[in-house]
Formats: sequence, structure tokens, C-alpha cells
Amino acid sequence: MKPVASARLLLATLLALTTAPVLAASQCAAVVGEGWPPAVANYGDAAAQLLGGVTEEGLSLLSLPARGPESQVQLRREPGSGQWVVVAGLADKRIYSWNSGSSRAGVNLRLDQQPELAQAPVPDALAQRLLQVWAAALASSEVAPRAPVTDGEVVSFTLNGARYSGLRPGCGRLEALLDQAALLVELAHSKDKKHEKRYADIERALDKMHDRFSGDAG
Repeated sequence: MKPVASARLLLATLLALTTAPVLAASQCAAVVGEGWPPAVANYGDAAAQLLGGVTEEGLSLLSLPARGPESQVQLRREPGSGQWVVVAGLADKRIYSWNSGSSRAGVNLRLDQQPELAQAPVPDALAQRLLQVWAAALASSEVAPRAPVTDGEVVSFTLNGARYSGLRPGCGRLEALLDQAALLVELAHSKDKKHEKRYADIERALDKMHDRFSGDAG
């Protein structure tokens, strides 16, 4: 898959998560909860590792669609340099596969593949602001104590090693995080000369989120 095509597919996947009507955060049902939904952990952990890994310091959004390739975007520190980077990963082919053979029916995780990975640097101040915003959103009433049972698509956030998973957020703070994740993907696939513009886009999204939810106690 060509890099431009894969970037567009990854962006389309994330943007598709943000098409629901706007509701106040207080009206949003908790469709995401701590941990993995039942029977998803093995698949989710394997997909996350393949699509850039898991970090104990930073944030990520993993998308496990009902069909089509899985994707992940991650903000993390580079080992050694400590530089914040955004890494966007897209599976070359769908990881989750159902083997319907009569003798060996069951789930097959196709991990013998090379995903499309792209990355870009992120200024420390912007990275810290993103972490603070995600921490507030994931500590809000939009997150349940336990991940719900899901049937089909699963989205999974992480923050500093803690995981929160469930259904597609259709409103509130968590929906705003999906918007920010899409902007991070766009940054990861941008040329160097576009980075400053992408940083400004993310800052504006954070400002907009602050203005929208600053009066909500959550």
C-alpha cells in the first residue's frame, strides 16, 4: 500500500469516529471503560504491539474496526533522546481473521506482516498539554469502571500505561479526543515544512475543547 493511500485510509478511519451529533458531556453515556472488553485483550494487545507498541509514558488511540485494517496513533518519547514523537501505524492487512476450516476453526491473528508506520516530532509543551487534556477526559464521568461488552468495532485509549476501551464515543470529551487523534495522524504523515501548521491545528483543537468543556464539572 502506498504511503499516501495508507495515510488517507487511516485518517478516514479516525474521522469516521467523529460524525455523531454534538451533545454536552453531561448527556454522554459511558461507552468506554477501564481495561479491555471481554474476549478482546489478546487481539487488542497483539494489534497494539504490531502497530507501534505500547508505551508507559504517553498516550494512544487504537482502532479495531469490525472490518478492514486496524490502526493506532501514539504519542511517546523516543528512547535515548527523550524527544516526543507521534507514531501512526496502519496494518498492511487485517490482523483479525476468522478461520472457518472444519478442522481448525477459530480466530487467527495475522501478525506476520509489516505495518505502515509514520512519525513526526512533537514539541514538549504541546505533548504535555495533550497529556493533561487526555488525563482530564479519561478521568471524567464518560469513562466507566469497566470496559463494556462490545460487538464489532472497539476503540481503545491509553494514557501512561492505563487502558480504556469500548464503543465509539459519539459525544463529549472522548469524541474530542478522536478529533485530536486524527490531527496527530495528519502530523505523522506530514512533511517537515508542514509541521508548524499541524502543531497550530492541534493547539486550536485543544483551545476549542477547553472552551467547550471548561464549564462542565464532568
